[in-house]
Amino acid sequence: MIAFAVCIIGTYHKPHPNNIKVGVVGPPALTAPLRAGLEKAAGSAFEIRPVLTVADAAHQVRQRDLNAAFVPTANPKQPATVIVASANGRLVATAAETLARTVTATQGGQLVIREVRPLPDGDEIGLGIFMFMIVCTICGYITPTILETLAPALLPGRRYAIIAATALLVSALAYLIGGLGFGTYTGSAATILAFIGVGALYGFIIGLGTRLLQALIGPLAIFVSLAIFVFLNIASLGATYTSPVLPGFWRFLNHFWIGAQAVNVQRSILYFGGQGVGTDMLRLLAWAGVITALLVLPVSRKLERQREHAVAAVAVPPAGAAV
Repeated sequence: MIAFAVCIIGTYHKPHPNNIKVGVVGPPALTAPLRAGLEKAAGSAFEIRPVLTVADAAHQVRQRDLNAAFVPTANPKQPATVIVASANGRLVATAAETLARTVTATQGGQLVIREVRPLPDGDEIGLGIFMFMIVCTICGYITPTILETLAPALLPGRRYAIIAATALLVSALAYLIGGLGFGTYTGSAATILAFIGVGALYGFIIGLGTRLLQALIGPLAIFVSLAIFVFLNIASLGATYTSPVLPGFWRFLNHFWIGAQAVNVQRSILYFGGQGVGTDMLRLLAWAGVITALLVLPVSRKLERQREHAVAAVAVPPAGAAV
């Protein structure tokens, strides 16, 4: 209860913008006074950059090099424009829209919002990936925990096969319910297969990490793995609350923590046509590689075998013992 309250409520109760990258379109010499005014008014909440053309601004927002771009207008009868990509964070896009609307209001003008990467219809704030990741996170933790409770002497080959199969099953079922059932996840067959595959890989990594802690520290792992792979993961996911609106500690974790990397991969697959997926996928695979390497270390294997033998000795009563 305390961990959920601190991690979840503490993270999501009050989003505050930090270093949201906003471009101001136009010749740098002409837009310098506007950029200076924005920097002074926005402080650390926004990072204001010059952009030469509207096409370049739209490209940078689409590629996620910018969170948004503001296109001012010299003619009061023509509206200014703010270019956003809600699929890269609806709260961040809203903050940029608010900033642009404030500027145009002081000039007595109007504002047009141009979406270059919208969220799917019905998912107004980007909850789809967030909920999918919660399912994969919790089930990835629960599977090895149940196996350790009900079948502590299970052979490693069978244990890891069950963890892998369950991770794939959970990811597929979550898509069937959320995608086919509620229309939350859409795309080509290749997109959906990649989406399910990344969810399965993520759940499997959570399972491997939980099993590693079971082998190293025994029963205490039920709490330690819950803290590492559930509480820290969910709070730093960066799904609905993307990195620029997370509190400092969670924003720091978001740069490398396992769940955040999986979210970035899923967002790239669903909303950005796979653009930029390589780096985040390598980070996710690095987590898998490190945990697997630790699992196969002699000390880990020795501790795992010792616990299996201890369980087996308790399970088999000595000869002649009373029934």
